[in-house]
Amino acid sequence: MNGSLTKSPDSSCNEKQFRLRKYYRNVSFAGLLIASFMTIGMILEFRAGAPANQKMSQILLAGFICTFFMSLSIWLILTYHYASLTIQDNKIIEQGVLLRKELDLDRIRQLRWIASPSGGIKLKTLTEKIRIYLKNFPCEDRLRIVEYLRAQIPEPNQEGWDLFCHRVAMPLRRYDPQALPVPDNDEVLLTRKRWDRLLLPWILLFTVGGVLAAWKFNLPRLLSAPLTPTALWLFLRFSTPKQGMVSQKLSADKETSSFLIFSGGMVLVFLTILVGHKFIELPFLDNDMFMICLTLIWMPVVFWNCYRHDKIRHKKQLEASKTSVKEWEAGNTSSD
Repeated sequence: MNGSLTKSPDSSCNEKQFRLRKYYRNVSFAGLLIASFMTIGMILEFRAGAPANQKMSQILLAGFICTFFMSLSIWLILTYHYASLTIQDNKIIEQGVLLRKELDLDRIRQLRWIASPSGGIKLKTLTEKIRIYLKNFPCEDRLRIVEYLRAQIPEPNQEGWDLFCHRVAMPLRRYDPQALPVPDNDEVLLTRKRWDRLLLPWILLFTVGGVLAAWKFNLPRLLSAPLTPTALWLFLRFSTPKQGMVSQKLSADKETSSFLIFSGGMVLVFLTILVGHKFIELPFLDNDMFMICLTLIWMPVVFWNCYRHDKIRHKKQLEASKTSVKEWEAGNTSSD
């Protein structure tokens, strides 16, 4: 059950149990399918093209690699079925596949709101800690978890709420799964059909090219050419809500646009110098030393630009977070 309330058998206390969203189940089964195809393809390739004295070792290597990925998928399936987060009798219980953690809310000394895009929460007592990854749960359950902990933990024990409220909490509260998103002039609507139009032609192209190349050069492994664009298409398609989602255009964010232009220009200059050096022989300059010097000059400039861009964006979000906190508190007041 997702965020439902159930009565405890021996008391009138309520229990809230939150389960992982179905996305993880779908990803795990897709991973099993892809790993199976990888196993069959690699074994057939090694049997056809590997020297006789190396066939067994290469088949074992392929089996090891594919078993690793299949094991990850199986672990994800087990996590989906057994992992949960439960709030019961003023306690928070994190149940994993093998481990179980339990914290008394009255003993929590620090609640840290992590304002990453997916959102996270760290709970600490004097001896134990729990980290909650909000992206693991459906949007409705994420909001319930945030509202409950925000209300239950004393405010002096909470850190990072303002930025978290702006980046995570308020978007969760505004989220309406039934509403159709309407983009503004500086936004674009990303839908599943949009990804279909963009990526399905590439998948078809890679499929035809892979088949022709495998037939022409007698290399069965080239049949796997469409796997990468197919995986990208599936990821983008199923990570996009059915009704679509609104994203800001790059041209609308001057800071991001200038950052991308500068970074792209630096990469272009780096490649131009690198390629030009191949055609212009300088006897007094060693190739390896030239590469090292060029990289040492280029990387600090790129890192400085990344740091500057992140600092400017963080400052803007801190300023906007004040409005978000007021909006959150106003929403709590109206609901009361």
